[in-house]
Amino acid sequence: MQIHRNAVFISSVLFTIALLWLVPPLVQHVLDGRAAVHENDFGLRLYLRESAALGIASLAIVLIGLIVTWAAYIRKVRWAWFVMSVIVWGWVVPNLVHPDVMYPVSRHLIGITDLPALFLEAILGHAGFPRDASRNLVQLTVIFLLMVIALVLPIRSFFAGARERKQSPRVGGS
Repeated sequence: MQIHRNAVFISSVLFTIALLWLVPPLVQHVLDGRAAVHENDFGLRLYLRESAALGIASLAIVLIGLIVTWAAYIRKVRWAWFVMSVIVWGWVVPNLVHPDVMYPVSRHLIGITDLPALFLEAILGHAGFPRDASRNLVQLTVIFLLMVIALVLPIRSFFAGARERKQSPRVGGS
């Protein structure tokens, strides 16, 4: 029983780390959009405003994820696991495969053997890949992996309890 509680706590901490890791770039999107008022190029101004709106919406999703994590997920409420699953698969994954993230990196990748070079570029800054794109891809990948581990780690805590309750015989009278 204690192991399951520790798994849920560790999972909650992993979700918190992953979600809070996203806050600084999202705040930067919002601030960039606020600066769009002074841009002369209409297309750039529109792009920055849309980026700011997406930043605000994403900050709301991060806040919802943190509230769900520490109000319900830590108590092993099943719907909280599903909410966090939707955040991972419905919000993080689309951001991970978004063209703004993937295109600058994918046009430089030749094959799977270049992935170590991509990670080295993101960490050390060697030539060969656009540094911001590789860093964004690596960060989103690490955040995604943290969230997947956070989803899988306590799965027995969330779903094994119902099976145990159904199988346990009633103690007492009729």
